[in-house]
Amino acid sequence: MRVIIRADGNREIAMGHIMRCLSIADALRERGAEVTFVTAGRESEGLLRERGYMPFVLDVSYREMESELDRFSAYFRRHPGDLILVDSYYITQPYMEALGKFALTAWMDDLGETMFPADIVINYNLYGAEVPYQTLFQQAGLSVPGRCLLGCGYAPLRAGFGTGIRGRVRESVGDVLITTGGGDQYNGAGGLCGLLAEEMERGLHSGVRYHVVCGPFSGHKETLLRLAGQYPAFVIHESVTDMWNLMAECDIAVSAAGSTMYELCSMQLPAVCFYFAENQRRMAEYFGSRTDIVNGGDLSKDRETVLKRLSAGLSRLEQDGGLRARIRQQMGALTDGAGAGRIAEALLGAVMEKASL
Repeated sequence: MRVIIRADGNREIAMGHIMRCLSIADALRERGAEVTFVTAGRESEGLLRERGYMPFVLDVSYREMESELDRFSAYFRRHPGDLILVDSYYITQPYMEALGKFALTAWMDDLGETMFPADIVINYNLYGAEVPYQTLFQQAGLSVPGRCLLGCGYAPLRAGFGTGIRGRVRESVGDVLITTGGGDQYNGAGGLCGLLAEEMERGLHSGVRYHVVCGPFSGHKETLLRLAGQYPAFVIHESVTDMWNLMAECDIAVSAAGSTMYELCSMQLPAVCFYFAENQRRMAEYFGSRTDIVNGGDLSKDRETVLKRLSAGLSRLEQDGGLRARIRQQMGALTDGAGAGRIAEALLGAVMEKASL
């Protein structure tokens, strides 16, 4: 059984699509499937090879997916598969219709807005189960997918997050995780650390260490390293391959509202969040309205205000053990870290069902 995953990661869109697809790929491979990645460009090629996958690179624009169909078709004729999983915000109806002629298709959705033809739709977000997919597909004149995998139970986290590891529970906060995405194009980490450094100068955050994850596409590495050289309280982490262990060493966190938030939930690690892209907004707003997690807002539109909200949110978490306990309970109720396996089982089940017809 062979599954092809079509996803991209680069400086513009960061690594979220690739990382969640890698979790699904690992779960598929554990169940005996052969998995191949197909990408538009080469920026994620090194990471995929490190994880044991040999990607096929189309050498096309990731924004113009219909233009790649001839190359994808030629590749598929040489290396056919049973199912194609697509994770991109640039797909179109003609593109998905074309892939549907090759094999079963699955589509990763975050927005719940525009519908595309597919045999399986996956929306593992907090609000995924609230999206009226049946109505939306019917309104678009499309068949409703045979499988709709919706809600946090399908959050495709890396295998280490399904092992029961949890963040530390202590009376006082000693270690804080700061993770702002693979690209951090608005320098959220540097800006927030700058504010925290100013507060340290005023005697705040005594005894607290800040573990800052510098993503593979960050253009602000040197700024962070200079700050860490000046303030030993900042520890810079690069090429982190076992994020669950780093989270387990921390008491609270700040994160962009992407897949990392679900990882934090599985670890029950109290956090504050923010967003910088439209596909993250709904998640951040959900956390802000239905839990005690602070939504700092849109970093791309009001950077200074958002950074101040994040700093204030971290300070409150540092000082309020009762708040940390409430957030741990709220986060733990959302996901158990086993979503990638559930997705893999559903994808393989669809292939086996088709084969039996």
